[in-house]
Amino acid sequence: MLSLYTETAFKAEPATTTSAVDFKIPRVDGSYNRAIPSSSSATSISATFRNEDTFTANILSCQSSIYFRQCKSYPRTFYWSVVHNGRILQVQCADYARSEIDVKEAYYTLRFEFQDRILPRGVCFADLETVDELHAFVCTDKNEIFNLQLPTASFRDPESLIHESINRWCKPVEDSSLRIDKIHQLSVNSPLEAFLSFTSGKLQRLTRRSTNGAWKQDNYNEKSWPVSLRDIVSRRGFHTIEYGHHHFDARTAQSMVASPDGKLLFTVCLNHTLRVWNLLEGGLVATKDLLDVQRDPNDRTHLNPVEDAHIQVFKVPSERYPSLITYTPHDGGQFKIWDVRGGPTVSTVIEDKYPGLKLSAPDPDPSGNTVWSMVGFKLDPGSDLKPARIWVLWRNHNYHQLYNCLLEFGDLESSWASNWVKCNPTAASKNIAPDFVKADGVDPASKWLEFFFSPGRYTVATLETSLAMFAEATAVKLSPAQKGATLRQRLCAVVAASVALRKYEESEFDYDRFGADTDFHWRNLYRIAENVNESRNAPLALAYDAFNEMVWITMADKFCAIRECSKIELLQQNRMEDVQDLESVAARTWTHRKVSADDGESFSDMAALMTAAKRFRGSFSAELLRDLNLALDEDFSVDAEYVTPNRILGIYNSIGFQDAISDDVFDQLQQDLATIGGLSSLNNELFLAILELLSTRAKRPKSSMRNTLFGHVLLSAGVLDIMVAQRDLLVDLLALAVFAEGELGSEEARTTVFNASELFHDIVPLLKLCERNIWLASHSRLVPLEIMGSDGRPNAARRPSTSVVENRRWVTILEDALSKAVRPQPAVERPLMYVITDQLSEIDDWVSGKDTIALEDGAVYLECDLLAQREFDLATEFLRFQPSTAWSNYVKGRLAIAKGEYDMASNCFRKASYGLACGKAVGDLVALSAGLLSMIEAESFNSGLPSYLHHITTLFESANAYSQVAYFAHLTLEALQTGQKEPSAGFRADVLSRLFHAELKLSRFRRAYDALVQLPDAALQRSCVSALASTLLDSERSITGAKGTVQTLTSFPWTMHPHLARHLDQYLVSLVGTKGTLGGVKTTHWPAGDTEFDYLSIMYAIRLAQKDYRGALAVLYDRLRVTRRLARARHDPQATSLRQALLALINVMACLTPEEAYILAEAEEKTGPLQSARDAADNGASISDKRRRIIITLEDLRKEYQHILDKCSRIERGDFDFEVDGESDDDAELPANQSRLNMSSHVGDAMEF
Repeated sequence: MLSLYTETAFKAEPATTTSAVDFKIPRVDGSYNRAIPSSSSATSISATFRNEDTFTANILSCQSSIYFRQCKSYPRTFYWSVVHNGRILQVQCADYARSEIDVKEAYYTLRFEFQDRILPRGVCFADLETVDELHAFVCTDKNEIFNLQLPTASFRDPESLIHESINRWCKPVEDSSLRIDKIHQLSVNSPLEAFLSFTSGKLQRLTRRSTNGAWKQDNYNEKSWPVSLRDIVSRRGFHTIEYGHHHFDARTAQSMVASPDGKLLFTVCLNHTLRVWNLLEGGLVATKDLLDVQRDPNDRTHLNPVEDAHIQVFKVPSERYPSLITYTPHDGGQFKIWDVRGGPTVSTVIEDKYPGLKLSAPDPDPSGNTVWSMVGFKLDPGSDLKPARIWVLWRNHNYHQLYNCLLEFGDLESSWASNWVKCNPTAASKNIAPDFVKADGVDPASKWLEFFFSPGRYTVATLETSLAMFAEATAVKLSPAQKGATLRQRLCAVVAASVALRKYEESEFDYDRFGADTDFHWRNLYRIAENVNESRNAPLALAYDAFNEMVWITMADKFCAIRECSKIELLQQNRMEDVQDLESVAARTWTHRKVSADDGESFSDMAALMTAAKRFRGSFSAELLRDLNLALDEDFSVDAEYVTPNRILGIYNSIGFQDAISDDVFDQLQQDLATIGGLSSLNNELFLAILELLSTRAKRPKSSMRNTLFGHVLLSAGVLDIMVAQRDLLVDLLALAVFAEGELGSEEARTTVFNASELFHDIVPLLKLCERNIWLASHSRLVPLEIMGSDGRPNAARRPSTSVVENRRWVTILEDALSKAVRPQPAVERPLMYVITDQLSEIDDWVSGKDTIALEDGAVYLECDLLAQREFDLATEFLRFQPSTAWSNYVKGRLAIAKGEYDMASNCFRKASYGLACGKAVGDLVALSAGLLSMIEAESFNSGLPSYLHHITTLFESANAYSQVAYFAHLTLEALQTGQKEPSAGFRADVLSRLFHAELKLSRFRRAYDALVQLPDAALQRSCVSALASTLLDSERSITGAKGTVQTLTSFPWTMHPHLARHLDQYLVSLVGTKGTLGGVKTTHWPAGDTEFDYLSIMYAIRLAQKDYRGALAVLYDRLRVTRRLARARHDPQATSLRQALLALINVMACLTPEEAYILAEAEEKTGPLQSARDAADNGASISDKRRRIIITLEDLRKEYQHILDKCSRIERGDFDFEVDGESDDDAELPANQSRLNMSSHVGDAMEF
């Protein structure tokens, strides 16, 4: 039997952590359960994942399905499940696509927590076509029924439900029978009509006129009042079925469905009968055995009360009356199709439409070794334009198998026997553990962690439960610190605690034994994880959307979408003997698509080659597989310039193909290839025909739809499945081609139609591309929640997210960077099962860039996207897919800058310099860089070497890498040849400015000065001189002190650039003006501290070095005035500082010619204590216009110096004459800011101005 369908399994989780909204539903009497005392998070987690039972109770669903609204507007599809030990009903939208204008997406998950467990088969959904409201009917094991009236808008924004009283949208169903009888099943026909089946065998119909109206009760019971009363008293009837602690009347309805006109109710009862009730008259009108046989009244044949009974009403378009289809598991499992006839004047009749015809679905295990039960079936009666078909889902514990049959009611026997096809059950397949290879270069822990955390393989809850069970089995207890570690760390810690590195006597450590033991314990953990994970695959329901022709399977912890196979998938998952009928069966089953070989190689030959290659590689030992993978990885890094035949033979010899393949394996390969002539008859056309199937370039019309967040999750899982299958196929074909080349290379009679070099040249790029795409689909990142509209916002316009984690979601890099741009096609005239497959093929083409972008540019684009989103760890890991181009080297340099590896960045930028500066433009760099480059930055490329190097300089400057800034600034100046026109106005000045500041940051002052003198802008030079002096005079940065600073400043050739010397002097004057005094500025608040420079001394030294003696005199005179004001100088009997200041002033003035040996200064007037106080309070008032100016000559200084010496001598002798030199007692009373040596008092010694 052919497999025409395949599965895409994924876990449907809330989009973000805040998109799941919880509601607590009280009992009918308004009571709640007593709150459980809260415990620590670690304790609650360990209790949740303690063992497989707690995992099943807290994580897995016990009921789930999908409801499709009658209204066709979005949101229309809703997935619901019952979790947390049967107490929580969670509902979320499960639409695949929406209109592009509907940007208010319904992505919220609503969780309703009930106080009691929800009854099995106790959840039903209904809606009215004219109202955007979803009705959920929930029945608990306390015989309470609740009607949840949920506006569809609440899935877009649940605030209306949160702020509204629960009584407004959650209404209990009032029914007197609920206090007497026990509900067995609930069935809802519409929000206005519901049916109840009781364990006593009674049926009840509830109706109301409006959604807010009161319920009216109608009871249906064929038993008389005395019998019913006796049943109520005894709690059981004459014919009861016991199951556990419950007793069921044999006539209890196990499944119920109303006729389209609402007049009849069809029920399948536990006593294996089909019953028809007239809802208008309230009587039983027909009864039939499900196999249409006559049974003895005492026959005990019955259905299992805990399994669903299966019944469906349908209407064939060409017939007047509706029909029924039922299923019974007895007699090998049979379907029956019933005709229902009758009318207002004619009694209702139900008959077997095909008497004597045994309709049994295919058995997944015809041998009978395993028992399979029916999960459900869905029959689509078709229309005038499409045929009828039936879907059947089987279950064996946690495994399932889906079948489909195209029905022709006119010739049902023939179509039922020959039209069955199946679906490939990939969702429940086991995860194959990695092989243990001795002397493997990969650490066992790394290998197993990569296996466990592969996307979609195991959930966190599965691994947590497996870890708890493994730790309990090995008696390993983690320390409190280890318990707070990540899951990866805890897995390693528990496994490592079970393994010991052994040493035997004098021998060395047994590392081989240690590696084997480590793998053994990881493998035990894997077995536990597989057992736990297997329970997630339990199928719960089959859902069919007749409007979109889509099949879904809901599982315990998964969601499974059924889709049509692509051509390559049809060949991969079918046996060679079945492929012969592929074209005819596909043409019969699918009227919307054509599956043919297009006059090329036949499907049978391609399937034979694919099967042989797969089986051939599957026979490899673990060591051979490792060697093959290593050889391929090594070859991927080889430059394409190497000769292909040598590369093929290198792989063949490096892995030892000739010795590794046994005769049995070789014979099996010859046998598998026998249908195409054996190994020696291989031809390239067959290989190339298979490769052609991997690329489906089909033109698709522009779509106005967008995938929902739910649809994106489905597509991400489907893309990964497709790419992994493609990768396996390519490796199979490549391994076979290499082996064939090695085996046939020495034969003289080798055919000319097989050329391994050509195949190698075609397969290797596809394999590289596939590996890259798998990496993208396997790695996720946290991105802002994004709802795509008519104009999808590219990632280039999205800055790195700074939003809180609650507003972001995990998506694969493939989806975020590429696949979200692909729009779905409307499911019009084509089933959604095909639309999904078609969109997956379009995504494969799009992300591979087969029609839009070169392979190398695509890889660099993705690297740029990772950099733009600041995903540096992922970008580093993605480097192995980068080509060796100039554009790629530039992007590598950007990554190195982001990681702080500046030397590496410099090397990358130098490699890319010529190609990006002078070479041909690779394209629109703004688009190719995924927003990494701005439009202004892009202008620096392909515009000459100076522009490119200047751009690199700015990059390093933004990263504060000043050594590289200086290096590339020098290169920029070297590239800017003399007389060459500057790329932009002020270009040279900008480069020199950046060079100057970089050298300044690096404390390379001489180089900074050299850049300074080259600046063409005077204003820029002035600011740079100030920056240079400021940096040198920064006491916090200086390591040489004032002396070293002066030496550095004076070492510069200021005399060659007088204008720069003037700028320096003006800056120093401004510093002294703020810290000290010059020319009469007050200096009271400037005592030179230990951590600050003496700016006057520095200024004096610099002026003296420049032979500016008059300037030096001004500084020394200011120093003298400052010294006289210091309290330390006034109380020094030796007047040491004053004498030194005067002596320095005398020495400098002596260096001048007599004509220049003078100082023009302002006279210092005597002031009394009162005036001094006023001056101190005024602090900064303007100097009086009447102040005199005096000329101080060398003779005056010498006299003053002698006067100080004389005074010091008298003090030493103790000769205190208070009237000497006209000084009075008032002098001792002068304030601290007044000098005792007032030169203006010597009127005869100075000439007044």
